Amino acid sequence: MRIVMDDREPELIEKLLRRLGVLVERRRIEVSDYLVGTNVCVERKSLGDFLKSIYDGRLFDQVEQMKGNCEIIIVLVEEPHFHLRRDAVPHYLGALSSLALRGVSVIHVVSPEDTARFLAYLARKVEGSRPSVIPVRRRRRPKSWEEAYAVLVSFPSIGPKSAEKLLNEFGTLKDVFSADFSRLRRVVGEAKARKIQEVLNTPFRQVKEAKLMEDDQG
Repeated sequence: MRIVMDDREPELIEKLLRRLGVLVERRRIEVSDYLVGTNVCVERKSLGDFLKSIYDGRLFDQVEQMKGNCEIIIVLVEEPHFHLRRDAVPHYLGALSSLALRGVSVIHVVSPEDTARFLAYLARKVEGSRPSVIPVRRRRRPKSWEEAYAVLVSFPSIGPKSAEKLLNEFGTLKDVFSADFSRLRRVVGEAKARKIQEVLNTPFRQVKEAKLMEDDQG
């Protein structure tokens, strides 16, 4: 069983997952907190953050971003003492109904231990005894198409599903990078298209200067 875990998530959950026999890869994930297999995104929130993200609309933006990368979306709400104020109930139930209509599952757990157990069960059901092909370090030399896929997945906001869409549409990494904005936008949406072009067109000199400035300030 393998899970890709965002590097900003608590180390406690990583330790718990490893104790349960899960292979954990920590790296920056822009679309969710966990990737299980190639098509399952899991976002973990406290109850307070879940409610706040409903009020400010951030939750639905996150869901749309995840839907652009994964087929199955799960929101884990981690709260030891689940209790809602009376005035929050209508907003909460309204959000649950909207998420359900979008095909999003909301699961409540009470602790990091339960989060780890749920993720382990999920990975076991998704992958069985054969881990999925998520771009990770392997002993064998990867094939060229796998390297191209891994390059795209490493881009900010580009997950497995978007990388697959881009390669299916353009055929090669070279053609993806040389595509104009309008074609990129048609395949992965405006925000992702802008991010791809931003990364491709940012001079290394600026990055180097920014690093020097950080070192000077430190």
